[in-house]
Amino acid sequence: MDTIRDAHFGDILDYQRLRAGMMDVLDNVYPKFNLMGSMLEATRHFHNNPSYMTACAASGLAYMMLVAAEEYELAAKLKGKIFTLGWTEEHTGTDLLSIRTEAAPLPDDPSGKQYHIKGRKWLINNSYHADYHSVIAKVDPAADGPRSLSIFAVPHSSTRNWERLETHVLRSMVLTKFEIDGPGTLIGQVGRGLEILQRMALPSKYHCAYMGVKMVDDSLPAAIDHLSSKNIFGNNPIRFSNVFRQLYNLAQQAAHINFTFFRALAFSDSPFLQFHGIMLKSWLLLKCNEVLSQNLLVTGSKGFLKASNIGGNAIDSFVYPVFDGHYTLNTLLTYKHARRYLTAAAQGDIAGRMRSLRENAYIPREGKQILNSSRETRRPPFFNYADYVDRCAPPIAMDVRQLTRASEAIMDAIQARGVTNEPEYRYKIGMLVHNLEALLSAVELWKVTENDHYLNAIIMQHNEVGKLINRIISEGDLPVAFIEPLRQLPLPAVEDPRAFLLGLLDVKSQIRGGSSNSH
Repeated sequence: MDTIRDAHFGDILDYQRLRAGMMDVLDNVYPKFNLMGSMLEATRHFHNNPSYMTACAASGLAYMMLVAAEEYELAAKLKGKIFTLGWTEEHTGTDLLSIRTEAAPLPDDPSGKQYHIKGRKWLINNSYHADYHSVIAKVDPAADGPRSLSIFAVPHSSTRNWERLETHVLRSMVLTKFEIDGPGTLIGQVGRGLEILQRMALPSKYHCAYMGVKMVDDSLPAAIDHLSSKNIFGNNPIRFSNVFRQLYNLAQQAAHINFTFFRALAFSDSPFLQFHGIMLKSWLLLKCNEVLSQNLLVTGSKGFLKASNIGGNAIDSFVYPVFDGHYTLNTLLTYKHARRYLTAAAQGDIAGRMRSLRENAYIPREGKQILNSSRETRRPPFFNYADYVDRCAPPIAMDVRQLTRASEAIMDAIQARGVTNEPEYRYKIGMLVHNLEALLSAVELWKVTENDHYLNAIIMQHNEVGKLINRIISEGDLPVAFIEPLRQLPLPAVEDPRAFLLGLLDVKSQIRGGSSNSH
């Protein structure tokens, strides 16, 4: 998708093109809320171009503050405008409680909603071209608790002194730092900014993860097609055993990534909204980085051409999890779930979950995710996952109870040392929970598709969990037994490697229409 030449900022994306597509995207945010529908509309308009999709997502998320705060009159009035997120500041990054932007009520305003906003924001996408900014500010500059933050809709006319910040990735976006000094409208109530932000941010984690998934969806088939048509020594490289093995492993992981995302989306209108969203923003996006980087290495020089999305996606994908350490923050949030996750006694409903996946996965549906109660989403109804996997009965020699016992033993050892609250261990335990959930997702991928080729996806994820457990044990010298890896099932002998690998990647068709490679 072409860039345009801008007098202020050089080569940038075409914001008129962005504006033209925003109304259709926001029709899926208000008056109805359709999480997947908004993503599909963005894809239809912007063809998964990372810069346009990211700008669209930032604008859509900022607009969501109006829906999350139930400011429906403003939501109707401002739909179709370009918004941006005026949250972060250079000195504080994502620590919003430390922001310095201030909001003073206008004394002659009878509504009590108009304020003068003054401060500086940093690394903000769309900022110069936005009609409105979703700005976090403090009415009491001395306050620093959760109720110290309020959220405001600030028009473009209240901003000034933009300075573009050049980046290594998504170079046609316009990220700036700028000043705010002018009027803004209070959204919701004073001191409720963090609550509104949390409401809008939970579904936004799905939007962010969607871009990583689409990059994988675009890049793997491109690599498979290239290596199926290129000739080396009179043959296509995809037919070389070492190349096919690498592509096979990548296809297993890519199918797992794709399914894990749409599985989370199928369960998003439920108490699992926060848990799955956090996992997507950390484990899944890091996994996308890993797969895209390996895919570039397998593809070779083709991936370095500007016209190829293989190398471009591998580079651009790093912006999604690492911006201000979001993957770390999200993983730390999971730590508090670990004990409940590992010791849950309830029995999971296999038939009900399979029915829900068959009915809801890959289907855009209206929901109320943006209004879900935080009290509900903070305590998702975990069940006994080792028992669940045993009852799913994948035909491989896997002992999930050994993994959960080892995970509990690690937590006990950490507690005995008195280092439970150290960020290093909180992060490691959060990652461990995410990887265990990814193993459950791999089992459900096999179960819902009835495709035995995905048994290796289960084995690969089991080994990822074991590798992480072993690393935690080794790095901490913890008194816990190491986990032995499982052997993968033999590589299949196939007549048409290209068709086989593309079939593995097409999880949607297997769930919606059945699989020809079923057991």
